[in-house]
Amino acid sequence: MKNLKLAMLFSLVFVCVDWLSFIHPMGQLNITPWNPPAAVQVLFLTWAGLNWAPWVFITIGFADWLIRDSIIFSSSVLIGNTILIGCYASISYVLIKLMKGVPRLQNRVEVFKLSLVSVIGAAITSILYVGFQTLIGKLVKEDFAEASYRFFVGDLLGLVVVLPLSLLFLNQYRQNQFKQMFKSQSFWLLFLGLLVCEYFVFSLPIALQMKYFFPLFFAVGLIGAAHSLPGATFAAAVVQIPLVISFTQIGVLPSDLIDMQIVMFTLSMTGLLIGTVVDERLNTQEKLKETLQLVAAGELAGSLAHELHQPMSAINAYAESAMLLSSSEHNELNGKNKDTLRKTLDQIIKESIRASEIVRGLRSFFIGGASNIKLADVDQLVTDTVFQLESYAQKLNVQLKIEKLREPVWVMVDITQVKTALGNLIKNAIESANSDGVVEVMFAFDKQQRIEISIFDSGKTLDIYESEIIFKPFYSDKKDGLGLGLSISKSLIENNDGSISYRSKPKKCFVVSLPTGNKIDV
Repeated sequence: MKNLKLAMLFSLVFVCVDWLSFIHPMGQLNITPWNPPAAVQVLFLTWAGLNWAPWVFITIGFADWLIRDSIIFSSSVLIGNTILIGCYASISYVLIKLMKGVPRLQNRVEVFKLSLVSVIGAAITSILYVGFQTLIGKLVKEDFAEASYRFFVGDLLGLVVVLPLSLLFLNQYRQNQFKQMFKSQSFWLLFLGLLVCEYFVFSLPIALQMKYFFPLFFAVGLIGAAHSLPGATFAAAVVQIPLVISFTQIGVLPSDLIDMQIVMFTLSMTGLLIGTVVDERLNTQEKLKETLQLVAAGELAGSLAHELHQPMSAINAYAESAMLLSSSEHNELNGKNKDTLRKTLDQIIKESIRASEIVRGLRSFFIGGASNIKLADVDQLVTDTVFQLESYAQKLNVQLKIEKLREPVWVMVDITQVKTALGNLIKNAIESANSDGVVEVMFAFDKQQRIEISIFDSGKTLDIYESEIIFKPFYSDKKDGLGLGLSISKSLIENNDGSISYRSKPKKCFVVSLPTGNKIDV
């Protein structure tokens, strides 16, 4: 039932379009310089299926009788229409095979295939149909070349102007693009410019219209660039209609219309190319967006693995200590052991909370750059971070030194994010310092009243190349490093309106700068 309604709609549209486009015919045949019914037939056969070819045959015969006063059952009409149906069905079949279904015109390759099939199909159809009409005497042999050329141009323009626009209109995804386009103020401004250009060109004498046709190229190109393939195909169709109307005036020669149609073909192909290139760029942006989402997910996973390593290692160590304290060798715990066990379990709880905060903080940051901003004491931030790394420093025989602030300095930051970043920097400094080395944390204020937290280590300084790429993701000089620590730290600090920089003079250090409203002598 659905296909029957579609078939009835096709017949109605076909007859109307055939009547409108029946201009400058040769021998009262449908050999005209503009033949959009060809595109309507190919579209219907492509969309509904080739088994509807008999219905198309009947519709063409009815249109011949109604518009051209042809005798439906004459051999010239029956055989001629059979040739047309066979050619248009072949075009539809080739398009479906080449594009594996109804053409969607997603890239330049598909547009090229559509254009190539249109050119070849129109050429073959014109030769076969006009050749048959010449053979049976409907056309004189001297008119064969002109009639074939006129038929070819008419079919070709119908296929490259009407068919792409119709295919896009029937595509659900493209329908949304058309809706967005028609809602866009920029489209209507550009469309107004196109109408002004059309008025300028088609108000000129016929002899001057081709000479001043170039503004239409500019207008169609702009619409195609701004609104991709839907805009380009729609603009080309809008240009085609007044062009044909202007050449229906009395005294206008068919040759003039054919010449203008060749220019129109160039305009349509230009619009298709521009629209397709813009479409591909938009598709590339969408794919890039998806790729970046995957990269962000990968970085989140890598960051979690990187940041959770330390608290999980600490939990493991504390848990082993608790197990030893509660083992059979310590069944009767004295007061000192009970106190130690209590402190160990308390550390396990703290490290578990810390791990949870890291997961929450990093997840919120990577998903939407979200922060849980709170007022924080800089001295407390650094002290807590250093305390969590003291056992690690002792294991590597590195001494940690912290310069104390004389008075409190407060900053508005996401505490978890800043602690994570500082922890990364101090841990890297511990690993960089040689055995018996020293890591120092010092404070200062810059000229913009920002607190600077400088982390010095006694390791070797970075060369110029390393200092330029040290903050890039996945760069690491460690054998088992992920190369995410400094990159994540930089992102976290910048998310809190801060910055991280590397300095080699007077001593090697990484400097974290955070905004604050008070300057305290240190």
